[in-house]
Amino acid sequence: MKNIILIGMMGCGKSTIGRMLAERISYQYIDMDTYLENKYHSTIPELFSVSELYFRDKETECCKDMGHTDNKIISTGGGVILREENMLYLKNNGLVFFIDRPVEMIINELNTDHRPLLKDGVFKLYDLEKERRSLYEKYADFIIRNDQLLIDVRDKIISLYGKSEGANHESGR
Repeated sequence: MKNIILIGMMGCGKSTIGRMLAERISYQYIDMDTYLENKYHSTIPELFSVSELYFRDKETECCKDMGHTDNKIISTGGGVILREENMLYLKNNGLVFFIDRPVEMIINELNTDHRPLLKDGVFKLYDLEKERRSLYEKYADFIIRNDQLLIDVRDKIISLYGKSEGANHESGR
């Protein structure tokens, strides 16, 4: 079975929803940021301190790794969509769900302590959302609005995933 790939803005709920999905359908959960930190023995801020390009190169290597897995729930970093190759690796064996949460809701809940791109304040999220929205939509197989109960978001993803995998199985994919 394909992976479930969660993309979206930082703070949109990818990690929380990912853990809920994994618990519900018994898939292994992988947080790409944690995977990246463990693989390179550095924190995200430390990798960014070298340069954003350096961090993005390491992120691409992790996407390549994830493209060779299956039966996983993978929550990505918010900028994973900035490189088409990342999304090609992830889509190799995954269905991509864009977790679309209104920026106003994210700002009210986000902890910015370990968010290098928000060092100048959470209102940078408006700029990031404007820059990235079209890419999230471009790469998404499904767009899930996260302005409701998380259990409802989780169940919607499970339903869409099940229907998609069933269709792929019936057509011989």
